[in-house]
Amino acid sequence: MPRGHTIVAVSKYSPASRAGIEKGDRLIRINGSFFYDILDYYYLCAGEQLNLELIKKNGGCCKIFIEKNYDEDLGLDFKTSTIGPWRQCQNNCIFCFIDQQPVGLRASLYKKDDDYRLSFLNGNYITLTNAAEYELKRIIKRGISPLYISIHATDPAVRRAMMGNNLAGEIVKQLRTLSKAGINMHGQLVICPGYNDGAVLKKTIRDLMQFYPYLKTVALVPVGLTRYRRGLTPLNPITPEQATSIVRCCSRLQKLFKKKWGTPFIYLADEFYLLSGEPLPSHQHYGDYEQLENGVGLLRLFLNDLEIWRKQKKPVICHQREISCVTGEAAGPFLQMFMRELEKIPGLKSNLFVLANRFWGGNVNVAGLLCGRDLLHGLINKPLGEAVFIPTAMLKEGTDLFLDGLSLKAISKILKVPFIPVSSLQDIRNYLENKY
Repeated sequence: MPRGHTIVAVSKYSPASRAGIEKGDRLIRINGSFFYDILDYYYLCAGEQLNLELIKKNGGCCKIFIEKNYDEDLGLDFKTSTIGPWRQCQNNCIFCFIDQQPVGLRASLYKKDDDYRLSFLNGNYITLTNAAEYELKRIIKRGISPLYISIHATDPAVRRAMMGNNLAGEIVKQLRTLSKAGINMHGQLVICPGYNDGAVLKKTIRDLMQFYPYLKTVALVPVGLTRYRRGLTPLNPITPEQATSIVRCCSRLQKLFKKKWGTPFIYLADEFYLLSGEPLPSHQHYGDYEQLENGVGLLRLFLNDLEIWRKQKKPVICHQREISCVTGEAAGPFLQMFMRELEKIPGLKSNLFVLANRFWGGNVNVAGLLCGRDLLHGLINKPLGEAVFIPTAMLKEGTDLFLDGLSLKAISKILKVPFIPVSSLQDIRNYLENKY
């Protein structure tokens, strides 16, 4: 069996396409070297001159010489984004969201990865519990940066208990190794009351300070609990009082870090501010919004968007129209501010539907986790108008699928109105100004 990897797609007009490489060919060597995964592939393909050895899909062997620009993409796709198999998670985290799902969802939602290559490529958070010393050396040798690391606690006993893995106690040593080598990182702490809050949280933040500036940001995220936590470790959601304590403690630390380093260093997910009733930080507080995937700064971005809307002229519509917007319970009060702006547009009737996350239950209340069945339950027989706007975050990226497997097309057909995913308020403005 020859080594190498089968090509599943070739981009049009790419160097590979121009050289006659086809889907189904098997790439064996690049400049005389075998390649194990995507990291080797990128490293070997970075140059301007490449000698490729392939087995064609008809079984013949060939050698191809390619000239291209430095760092220009060769234009090949393989079976997986890592090229080789991706590393599966070996942890048994007490807060794992994947373990809190019902049966019957699409298979990809049950897959647990813990692969430093996916962390680098896609921003996936990894724990490093399955990263052997030779792999840390490989990360350093290849300059794989930035990495996104689930830390949760620096106390070895606490981290082992939270992650159900005896190898989880080495995180401080691993972070030290990576930071000394100049690898940039972003950290994540999922806060579980009774485990890594209080004194444990303060110690964790103190321990992580030593890794700045290579550990660039640390996000605190409240544990998410669904109604499917049967047979799992008992956990409690964060209370408003606990959220208030965390916000006020972290605010003091953020001011110190800001004065010392020019950055808050630690960032809180929006849910902490909503739970506590404390005001959201300013736009400047979030810098480059590097922790958006953890729900850090999404509401501030919305308020920024709303401010831009208010500074622009109101859309002009030619006849009486009606539209609807949908969001989750967490963002409901913020969308209400936008609805007041829509009310100022002559001839436009607008409806806001703030829906509960019935599918997940528990303390899940964010718009991005609303499912198709939540929309059907909350919107059936409601006056929806000519179009319903939903956040793009409700859908799997690049598809029209909700987390429960229902499609946007199916929801639109059942409710007899088009559902339009939007990423900003400008998308709604464009619709109003261009749709007649």
